[in-house]
Amino acid sequence: MWGESMINMSKLKMNKRAFILTAGIIVLIFIIYIGLCFIASGNDFISNTTINNIDVGKMTSQEATTALQDQFNKDIKNPNLTLTIDKQEYQINLQDNLQFDISNKVEKIAKQSDNFFTRGYNYLFNHDHTIGVEITNDDILSNQISNSNILTYNTATKTEYEIKDNEVVFTKGKSGKTAELKSVIKTIKDALNDYDFKNKIEYKPVDHDLTKDKEMETLHKELANRASNATLDKNNNYAIVDGQVGASFDLKKATKLYNQTPEGKQFSVDAKIIQPKISKETLEQNLFKDVLGSYTTNVSGTAVRKKNVRLSGEKCNNIILLPGEEFSYNNTVGKRTKENGFGEAAAYLNGETVQEVGGGICQTSSTLYNAVLLSNLEVTERTNHTYVSGYVPIGRDATVSWGGPDFKFKNDKEYPIKIVMSYANNKITAQIYGTNVDNTYVKITSKQLSSTPYTTKYEDDPTLLEGQTAVKQKGTNGSKAQSWRNVYDANGNLISSKKEAYSVYKGHEEIILRGTMKAPATPTAPASDQATPATPPADNNTTEGNQPTQPQTPAQ
Repeated sequence: MWGESMINMSKLKMNKRAFILTAGIIVLIFIIYIGLCFIASGNDFISNTTINNIDVGKMTSQEATTALQDQFNKDIKNPNLTLTIDKQEYQINLQDNLQFDISNKVEKIAKQSDNFFTRGYNYLFNHDHTIGVEITNDDILSNQISNSNILTYNTATKTEYEIKDNEVVFTKGKSGKTAELKSVIKTIKDALNDYDFKNKIEYKPVDHDLTKDKEMETLHKELANRASNATLDKNNNYAIVDGQVGASFDLKKATKLYNQTPEGKQFSVDAKIIQPKISKETLEQNLFKDVLGSYTTNVSGTAVRKKNVRLSGEKCNNIILLPGEEFSYNNTVGKRTKENGFGEAAAYLNGETVQEVGGGICQTSSTLYNAVLLSNLEVTERTNHTYVSGYVPIGRDATVSWGGPDFKFKNDKEYPIKIVMSYANNKITAQIYGTNVDNTYVKITSKQLSSTPYTTKYEDDPTLLEGQTAVKQKGTNGSKAQSWRNVYDANGNLISSKKEAYSVYKGHEEIILRGTMKAPATPTAPASDQATPATPPADNNTTEGNQPTQPQTPAQ
């Protein structure tokens, strides 16, 4: 019993010593940590804090912000980021596309020193910080990445094909690595986030596995849509380009053969060959051989107006439209300025006759509009004048204005077409040359549906004697009109007739001047009952209407 008691007492003493030792160690660690918290104290930061490798421990927040901004300004003097792939370097220009937002982030780092008891921890484990750089515009970055040519990196090869008489022979491509835009952007942003854009950065290309690309589906669509007619190369002086052959085949069978074939090896698939409808020889024989539509109008007015009509016609002359292409009158003629050769002539603005640079060119667009209708082409944009025009039948005009109404049409034919415009003997002629494949022709008819009488307005005129009047502006009725496009076959049989355009025209009010001048008291020679009328404004043969929106740009 006595021996057991001695052992227990000895254990108690040992436990007490262990407790005291442990407590002492804890107290010592606490004292050391408190001392570390004192050591960690700086101005606004933990004393050993760095931001972007700048020691800011003894700085204020403002001083740190200034130092970081100065470093950034120095680093972006040559803002090119270098990406490398297999020792090949690609330069990405980041000029004017970087932003360094630091003030709030510096303040957030500074707040780590606010709590005395966490300073020691931050001193030991959380004292090195990075404030990254951000991209301002991702679209600009994408363009610069494309300009660097890094996206051309590709060790994979696509599956190629050769079209033969009754089959397509495929050469299966090979898997490899490619540079892809999304991953390049991520690599750049990660580097910028780490403020690492001054050193060369290794870019890891993306694995390109042919088995995951569904190549045969893509090729199946490509070959089915590949068949195309011979056409003209607008980038090579409109030289004739031969048509392409397409092919249709069993996708399921082709995919099975594709999966069974090793990379780089050939396999063939039975196919139906799709020939182009228009071959090179056919296009050469039929190109611009027919006048699809022709229309002429008489040009009146001042010499300047006639010049404007002639010049606008010249700008439209010899314009070629390939199948599917759209013509824009405003884009073709360009802005009507004196620098571009146009002069001031009469045009309408808010119902008033004004002198406008380019006045008269609506006659050119209206003449062309009629030639387009007669050519049975698709009109995609047309607006009638505010007032009936005298140089074309009612409902068959097309007003234009820079920044306003435009006249557009599309070549919806299988063959190219060409606009030919000429001016001679005060006449403007528009012709559309193309290929009439079915010998059809068009007649355009139009009809006035209703008429609204004009109103009369009187204005006092102190230059006329009392009782005398003069017409300042001749009135014209408002009206509504409808046009029709009638298509006939070669034997004169009507194939189709459809409504073409509905037009609403505003009338001119008639303005009459009334004299207010008193007759002289002394006897004078008898005055005539009527004064010589004031010269009326130019009529619709010499001016163009405009749209009734406010404010308005004069129609020309």
